[in-house]
Amino acid sequence: MISACSVKSYSEQAITPIRLASNLHETWDQALHNFIGFPTPTAFSVCHDMSCHTISDASLSNTQWHDVSRLFTPTAENATVERQQIQHAIALLETLVGEQLGTHADNAKNRLDGSRNGQLDCIDEATNTSVYLRLLESENLLTWHKTAPRTSRGPLSGQAPHNTATIIDITTDERYAVDAWFKANGKPPAIVVLTDWYQGWRPDDN
Repeated sequence: MISACSVKSYSEQAITPIRLASNLHETWDQALHNFIGFPTPTAFSVCHDMSCHTISDASLSNTQWHDVSRLFTPTAENATVERQQIQHAIALLETLVGEQLGTHADNAKNRLDGSRNGQLDCIDEATNTSVYLRLLESENLLTWHKTAPRTSRGPLSGQAPHNTATIIDITTDERYAVDAWFKANGKPPAIVVLTDWYQGWRPDDN
């Protein structure tokens, strides 16, 4: 019998792309195998081209990572301020990765300009945001939050399927959606109480 205390925490588990039934083929299996499950600033994987059709490796220079990490200086005085820092850090990471991999022109939501190349749907966004959050956590930039698994809402609640990354406020145990899908590349993601997100939350400008 496996003891409950032997179960790995989320931060100790490898990140993998969300797997769709339509993606069950050899090429996708190979991409999944090559996905960097434990990202570092100099080596991490991201999804793009809609539903992890393409998985690419990316890296940040010391200068680029310094630009990200200084967004958390000074240390946030509370969790609300840190969530704002997280928003700015995710936006910057999207910008840096977008310039590197050609996803800089990703539109808000699933709006396409004739091609899915360089575009991200909610599966891509949820995976990539989880990677970025893990980077922030593993580099000890988060004081008031810890990362948590991705989650989804969908037909069982009468809504269109949708995915998001999440974090937990360690002072309240409140879980938050970190949803970058509603905005174009490089824009701060929405951070919303997860129970509200499950109920169909959408930004006011939709």
